[in-house]
Amino acid sequence: MTLIEVASVLGSPDGWNIDEGDRVPLYWFFGKLEISFDSTAPYQVNWFQIEGATQLKGNFEPLTEQLKLALEGFTGESRPSQFLSAGLWDSKLTSVYYAGLSDDILLNVCVGRIQIHFQVDASFIGDRQAIEYLDKATLSRFVRDIDSRTKVDSIYSYPQTATEEVPGPLNWRSLTGQDYLDLLL
Repeated sequence: MTLIEVASVLGSPDGWNIDEGDRVPLYWFFGKLEISFDSTAPYQVNWFQIEGATQLKGNFEPLTEQLKLALEGFTGESRPSQFLSAGLWDSKLTSVYYAGLSDDILLNVCVGRIQIHFQVDASFIGDRQAIEYLDKATLSRFVRDIDSRTKVDSIYSYPQTATEEVPGPLNWRSLTGQDYLDLLL
């Protein structure tokens, strides 16, 4: 979709960001829905995300007057294991990426063009750095430690495979969704 097509379907955004030198605003937001557009005409959608996903609850999340997100039993409190075991995707084709950054543990579930970012309450590691914890914990211990300590942070949809969008130069590690579920047993 292009910027004009998005505007014709969703109407005017609640707001936008415009970078210096841009001729048009390329980052729009409609409540929790945020859309990034390409910098050249016709301004195709680069990606979109549901931000503030920790607050998702109920049957639907209204994003605009014209668009509601069906939650189908999921909330901002849903754990990675709940998404992976729901039968939405083949868990063997799903990737779970994790990394340590200072005292934070980062966790993303990727499948197809979708990437779900989770917040991890890492207070259980105490004064240790997340990288130190990850280096010392077995994979099964890690998965059991964090699964119940997660909340959905944001959900992204990309025009290409989501694994190509795993952010930053961090020391990301990965396992399949099925391996993640098996380690919880």
